[in-house]
Amino acid sequence: MDWIEHLNSVVNYIDENLDKEISYERIAQIAGCSVYNFQRMFSYIADKPLSEYIRNRRLTMAAFDVINSREKIIDIALKYGYDSHDSFTRAFQRFHGVLPSEARNETVRLKSCPKLSFQITIKGEEYMNYQIEQWPAFTITGFKKRVKTDDAFNIVPQLWNTAWSDGTMGKLFELFKHGDYRPSGFLGVAVEERRGNSEEMDYYLAVTTHVDVPQCKNVETPEGMSSLEFPPAAWVIFDASGELPDAVQKVYKNFYTEWLPNSGYGLVDLPIVECYMQENRQEVWVAIKPIDK
Repeated sequence: MDWIEHLNSVVNYIDENLDKEISYERIAQIAGCSVYNFQRMFSYIADKPLSEYIRNRRLTMAAFDVINSREKIIDIALKYGYDSHDSFTRAFQRFHGVLPSEARNETVRLKSCPKLSFQITIKGEEYMNYQIEQWPAFTITGFKKRVKTDDAFNIVPQLWNTAWSDGTMGKLFELFKHGDYRPSGFLGVAVEERRGNSEEMDYYLAVTTHVDVPQCKNVETPEGMSSLEFPPAAWVIFDASGELPDAVQKVYKNFYTEWLPNSGYGLVDLPIVECYMQENRQEVWVAIKPIDK
């Protein structure tokens, strides 16, 4: 199954469970990657967050129930995951522009969010500079921050901004001077638990402190910092140099919409590594594997 099939399988799972609990762990299992990485992939491909798509699909189906059935509004609210009449009414009005009671009793215009279907589109509008390397096991070390997965896209930039003012970057720079290994520079890495808790994740602000080759000296983990080990893997490494955050976001957009579907590779369930170096030089490391034919 290639990654387009994975995406469509996730969409099918969501649609089959709009009136039930939707498990983000199950989504990650179907997608073959972490919840955070799937949320990022989905947002770049669909141009909307995964949570917004699920909410809009539920409100679309709820409107059909409101106008085509005599179910109580509160029962429809509970059916689609709202815990009160008021919270459902507010969400319904924000999306459709009218109250549920108006939709039931009057002729009004409603909004529909159709079910998504992904397919390969070859545009070739953007060049991407990349290399594929089989890289040995390596270790990163730095500061681990616990963040809510749904808030990560807002919180992570704040972590970097704070790091420059609270002394974090100075401590990382001292650590960096003992190693200076690849992946290079200051690293941003989002790590989720393999199972059981998709609501929170760990975000590392780190540097590479060991690469599993004979000539590499291991840098000890200082007190107050944490280390994370990566296994040997094939990595596609993209040049994401340019003004932040646009340069890195552009790489992700082109990677998910053009490079990956045409590459013959799939994703390995390892965290993506973002490398931030001097003079607006960045790299994005993504673990990949050939798709079985």
